[in-house]
Amino acid sequence: SHGMVPNVLTLAGHGSCRTSLHGFDAKPLGQDKKAEMLRLLDESMQQGAAGVSLGLQYKPGVFAPMGELQEVAELVKERGKILTVHAKAYSTLSGTYPPNPFGQHHNLRALDEILTLGRETGVKLQYSHLLFAGKNTWPTMEAALQRFDQAIDDGVDVKFDIFPYTFGMGLLNTVLPEWVMAGMPGILKKRLPMLRLRAELELGFRLVGFGYDTLQISDAACDEYRDFNGMFIADIAKKVNKSGFQVLLDLLYLSKAETRVIFHRFYDEPMTAELMKHRACMFMTDAWPEPSGVQFAATYGSFPKFLSIARDTGCLTLEQVVARMTGQAAERFELTGRGVLKNGNIADLVVFDWDNVKDNTTFNNSDAKPSGITKVFVNGQLVMGGENQFNDVTNGKFLTV
Repeated sequence: SHGMVPNVLTLAGHGSCRTSLHGFDAKPLGQDKKAEMLRLLDESMQQGAAGVSLGLQYKPGVFAPMGELQEVAELVKERGKILTVHAKAYSTLSGTYPPNPFGQHHNLRALDEILTLGRETGVKLQYSHLLFAGKNTWPTMEAALQRFDQAIDDGVDVKFDIFPYTFGMGLLNTVLPEWVMAGMPGILKKRLPMLRLRAELELGFRLVGFGYDTLQISDAACDEYRDFNGMFIADIAKKVNKSGFQVLLDLLYLSKAETRVIFHRFYDEPMTAELMKHRACMFMTDAWPEPSGVQFAATYGSFPKFLSIARDTGCLTLEQVVARMTGQAAERFELTGRGVLKNGNIADLVVFDWDNVKDNTTFNNSDAKPSGITKVFVNGQLVMGGENQFNDVTNGKFLTV
């Protein structure tokens, strides 16, 4: 009713719906609640949601058994919609699975589970941000891509998306094992469970190639640590004369687990161009503007960075990189009349200089504007870049190509 500049298409959140009926309870849903959850998700899709999103590394999705997820996938398939999935693990070792340092890489196990879901239900899958958290996870990239290739060759309708930075944004509580998330917040004040957690984190960080020096606070979400926004937990610990582990516990407890962080070592720099070339790859920001604290660079420079990577490395042509972020996205989410320059289509248009477009964000200036973008039109209306000389003839549509 107030008007909106960008176009917005929504997904129905499995986690949001489940929480409305069951809270963050780790116990399985009863039959009545599960039936109601499926009914609400179905109603949302009938009302226009593009599909359903799963957040399996977060509460309450982390508690959902595969049987429940299969029923959700079958419902989405029945409606002809898309199932987007934030998997249970993106590192070689994750607290969302039982510790097994010498078994299968947890990020590959999580991928296998979702691809199996696609094989068994036939649902259209979008694997959200294929990333490799921690430098010891980076060598699993080839095995992950091989799994996507095999699934596609087997007939699974699956794609993945990436963002173009070596770091990513999330909630601090994603570093916690499932058993801790199930006992939040009271468990954070219990001595013996916290001794166990500290041991698990120390071991896990070493095995993954992660640490308190890779966890940058974007918004502490609590007054006690707000002045440390933008700093790494390891550096905060030195300032307040506490261990990194104790600072982590403080942040989780005082913020009610709302502390947001920027995780570093998600990729090695050359990995981005390699992933961009894959036939299943699509582009995303995976970011949001923070109401306070330090901004995440992807919110401001993600797509200009994709363009400059393609230009500078030659991994994709101009036409290919533009298609990945426009036409392919529109087709994947069934946005009719959008995504390509075509007579009669809605005039969503970005005018940019291919030779000079670039992301200008830096560590100390993470909300810098990109350069090389001349004009932006949304629904035929100029929203950036000066006088709209086409308004009187386009009426919101492309008239000529």
